[in-house]
Amino acid sequence: MRLLILATSTGAFFNLYQLQAVYPWLAARLEASLTQAGWLNMATLLGMMFAAPFASRWTRRLAPVNAILAGIGLLVVLNALLAASATLTGLWLVRLAQGVVLPCVLTACVALLAGAENERQRAQWVGLFVTGTIAGSTLSRFYPAWALDTLGWAGGFGSAAGLLGVVWLILLRQRRHTPEYAASAAQPPFRALLKKALAETRLRLAFIVGFSLLFTQSAIFTALGLKLAQPPFLQSAAQIGLVYLASLPAIAAVLASPRLYQNRREAPFFAAFIALVWLSLSIIGQGYASIVAGVVLFSVGTYLLQTLTTRLVSRAERVPAAFASGVYLGFYYAGGALGAILSAAIFSRAGFAGVLGLVAAVQLAAMGAISASSLGAGKRRRPSAKA
Repeated sequence: MRLLILATSTGAFFNLYQLQAVYPWLAARLEASLTQAGWLNMATLLGMMFAAPFASRWTRRLAPVNAILAGIGLLVVLNALLAASATLTGLWLVRLAQGVVLPCVLTACVALLAGAENERQRAQWVGLFVTGTIAGSTLSRFYPAWALDTLGWAGGFGSAAGLLGVVWLILLRQRRHTPEYAASAAQPPFRALLKKALAETRLRLAFIVGFSLLFTQSAIFTALGLKLAQPPFLQSAAQIGLVYLASLPAIAAVLASPRLYQNRREAPFFAAFIALVWLSLSIIGQGYASIVAGVVLFSVGTYLLQTLTTRLVSRAERVPAAFASGVYLGFYYAGGALGAILSAAIFSRAGFAGVLGLVAAVQLAAMGAISASSLGAGKRRRPSAKA
């Protein structure tokens, strides 16, 4: 079961940021501008934003592991289509289709997390899920950049399809280790479930933090890829991809995190992890070493935040965990889509400093929304004076 969760998360996220470090190729092959590169990075996130809230309904008649196998199989095909894409429009459409498939895989995986026998097992499974998130996301930035420089466009994305095929075979072998799945009963209407999800304080916190979290990560990593492709760095796609490998040390922090907050409330940790994110952004400067050090700390902070939000979603009380995960992913990738496109547009006008200002504004707005939500919940719980 552990290998299945890790392989699913890694394989799914391997598709997410495949164009983020290949701007030199996009400019040379397709004559893409900085803004167009932002739109291409945003396409998959946009697909996820719209598809995620409905993913659990599309796959509810399938056992979670069968939904995962079907989704990873489709992603193999879509990676092969990337290898054949020769126009900006075609590339954008394939990336959009990847975004529609991905939440079906991820919500099915979260449904497995919700079946944990106890909180200790849940914490371990969530740690593996987020570990796969880190490994897959890092590889999605590094591998295409390296493979395209080494094997060319068709060879690079063709080999990516081959790697996903290996993941599919691993998942097929692991299917027999999953518990028997009982088909879910008929669910209430979508609107009724959404109303219940938004009424749950734990889930509202996860939705708001998730939006600002991926907005921040997408905006910073998109701007960083563009920054490294320009003077004074003038890095190739493979060299840019190497910088993203600095995200991998976050795996150690995520695997250790269950001991950090086991049997403790999650809320106090949010402020500490956000402070770590801003410490990392203050380190990123004009030197290559400072950029690498900043990426290490930035990844640790953002992925620790993701472990917290994933735990909150997997413990949903008023709605099924798969539905809560779909809504969460809708907010999460809405932030990612906006972060990618706005970051590229602002970077072309105001540079990296402008992107930092954008991120700060979004995080402040998120803090305001959380405060307003908490105050509203407190008023609803407080008995009236007339009672």
